[in-house]
Amino acid sequence: MGFDEGSIILNSENETYFAGQTIFGKLVFEQDKVKTFRGIYVKMKGYCKVHWTTSHTEEINNRRHTRTDNHDSYEEYFSRKMFLLGGESGEYHLQPGKHELPFDCPIPANCPSSFEGEYGHVRYEIKIVVDRAFKLDQEKKRQIRVIAPLDLNFDPYCKEPMQFDIEDTYCCCCMSSGSSATVVKLPASGYCPGQTIPIELSCSNQGGVEIERILLAIQKRVTYHAVNIPGTKHEESMVLEMKKGPVPGESTRSWMVDMEVPAIDVYNMGPCRFIDIEYDFMVTVIPGGCHSKSEDRRSIRIGTVPLMGYQDNIPNPLQDQMPQVMPIMNQPPPTVRPFTNAYPNQNTPYPNQNSPYTSPNPPYPSPNPVPYPSNTPQSNQPYPGINQPYPTAQNPPYPVVSPTQTTLNPGSYPQPSPRVSPYPDRANSPMLKTGTFGFVPNVPVPSLPPGINVPYPLTPPSNPYATATAPEPATPDDDQKSPLVPKEPTVMPYPPYNPEYMDKMEQNK
Repeated sequence: MGFDEGSIILNSENETYFAGQTIFGKLVFEQDKVKTFRGIYVKMKGYCKVHWTTSHTEEINNRRHTRTDNHDSYEEYFSRKMFLLGGESGEYHLQPGKHELPFDCPIPANCPSSFEGEYGHVRYEIKIVVDRAFKLDQEKKRQIRVIAPLDLNFDPYCKEPMQFDIEDTYCCCCMSSGSSATVVKLPASGYCPGQTIPIELSCSNQGGVEIERILLAIQKRVTYHAVNIPGTKHEESMVLEMKKGPVPGESTRSWMVDMEVPAIDVYNMGPCRFIDIEYDFMVTVIPGGCHSKSEDRRSIRIGTVPLMGYQDNIPNPLQDQMPQVMPIMNQPPPTVRPFTNAYPNQNTPYPNQNSPYTSPNPPYPSPNPVPYPSNTPQSNQPYPGINQPYPTAQNPPYPVVSPTQTTLNPGSYPQPSPRVSPYPDRANSPMLKTGTFGFVPNVPVPSLPPGINVPYPLTPPSNPYATATAPEPATPDDDQKSPLVPKEPTVMPYPPYNPEYMDKMEQNK
């Protein structure tokens, strides 16, 4: 008894899931004694791996050397690890008894189908590990199969009809032996397993060479791509083949052939970068004698969802291979958070409910949210009378301030009323006049007697250097230069004209 005798139970009886479904399972085992480990975890992943080898023989110094190259590719589509018990570190003690450890893992919708080939594969696996310190880990593995649906209605190529026209000319010993024309028609280019392909086959043999048989076949072609040491590998296999004939010389024969698509696995490898799976419809005309055969092929699609309106009532022969998902007992239901509000109150961006806004602003505050208001066009004018698009005179957009008024920092801080000038008051200033500096406040300016104008002085101002003790500065470079201050007094030739002053001068004479 213990982990090794336990089992992994999945909610799909055939261990098959569609891409996009969720895997639900549980690990069931019974323990008869206390078990100590770091943790038990489940790891689920989907991946693609491509590998093949090639050998090359070289001759170096008269010796033959063989080199083997490994061509590889690898990619993962998803990987998830979750602990069922314990963790990455520490110790966990599991008590004796029966234990059921549930787990779940969603499969991404863009995963390719499971595939097993000769040079590569796409696999999905579940691995449960008992992580033990200083001991080998215990593991259990389980592979699952993933089906990625392939709907033919999304591919326009599938709805196009298909037609083959094969013309051959035969000759023997440089002598013409006639010709033949073969026509093959298919109503569409996409089908599903279980459907019937109605084929129109006509062969007109206008020569003496008999057409032994005409082959109609569906061939599967798998292409592998390697990234490490790049290379390409092909794998071909025949899915279905039918024969018609013979067609004697100088005759024409026609057939209506019903080809049923066999119950083959359908692969959707679109999301896979390293493995391509394609199907070809082939027509081969084989004449008798020493004449060579003629062959033509076209791509044909094989999907899981048939074209609408074309053999819709055909049962799927792979129905038993589809996912058979059943609920697991004692499986906890997924937790779903109830919808509360677009802006929940408990997750406010401002602590202690100190929001700068007075009330919340939900996108649709009404009980029945509608994207447009329910008011009538007459009552909901684009420019209502009480809310004019531009401010009126009563509400000017800017404060009315005199342009000559100056403040310390207008508009930034509140100012006292009335505002105080930044300059001192001259009437109450403590500043005093000292010598010729400073100012004396409130000093009256004497005015001239009425009718008297101040004339220009008749004599020039005194020489500022006359009472100076220092000699007059000389000009070192030119002695002929005129002095800075004129030495002889000059008289203005034309004093300003004053009629009253001139009258008084005449009376004094």
